Amino acid sequence: MAIIVGSLAGQNWHRQVRQKNLTGQARFDYVVEKTVAAARTFGFRPMGIDLGVAALPSTDRGYLDELKHRFQENNLLPMIGFGQVACHYDSEVREVVRKQALANLDIAAYLGAKVSNFGCQRNGRVTRAGQVRFAIEELKVVGAEARRLGLKICQENFDYWTADELIEMSVGTGLDNVGINNDTGNWLITGEDPVVATEKVLPYTFHTHVRDYVLEEGTYNGVAVGEGLVDFERLLPILAKSGDKQDIFFSIEVDTDNRDEDQAFDNSCRYLKAWLTRHGHMTA
Repeated sequence: MAIIVGSLAGQNWHRQVRQKNLTGQARFDYVVEKTVAAARTFGFRPMGIDLGVAALPSTDRGYLDELKHRFQENNLLPMIGFGQVACHYDSEVREVVRKQALANLDIAAYLGAKVSNFGCQRNGRVTRAGQVRFAIEELKVVGAEARRLGLKICQENFDYWTADELIEMSVGTGLDNVGINNDTGNWLITGEDPVVATEKVLPYTFHTHVRDYVLEEGTYNGVAVGEGLVDFERLLPILAKSGDKQDIFFSIEVDTDNRDEDQAFDNSCRYLKAWLTRHGHMTA
């Protein structure tokens, strides 16, 4: 099994996109071509690309066929997020979100993704335990459909769920294709040690966002991998074990508020390539 360097395309150049006033197809093309250029510069063959169904300019089958061809000719492997499940007491809300999730899973599979990530649509009036319970019930349905389509699905640790809660939701479904998208930096936001949390969620890890932070003005701000608070020299050997039994994406995420996005992304690519080469996961 292989470790594949990837790009969380939309987040890596979101400031440039905003500054250039790019929307729709122009926005999409910009971040895809940035990823293609990085793959060529650093010799990532193939390279992963993280996108969400919501970011696609069109879901018309003709457009999706063109996009599949574009991925193939540029040696890009897609991870396509399906959106959300609803942790809501109102069954009508849960049903609407579930219906969209199921439709989006079909699109992710059609585009050739093997993994699809998601988040939870939370409601503040529902207790934490209640949100976990509703998530599990929704994921039993969505996860079963994902399995039928040959997909693994995984929830990212954003700024709320702990490692233990993410594990509880994955295990609670009883499905082996429901797991976790480990964002290495976001553990800092929930007050967890990224190294300890990475070890804890390792058996359930299907996808990763390799991200570093500094804490500035009360804000966790994205910087190049290896230039922030995350101890990658301890974390990456653990994270690499997730590729022992499956191909795993190490998708770089910069998501900075004030750094040069191109420089931060390039530095992240250099850092990851050097580490992977040094440890025998890729050739120079």
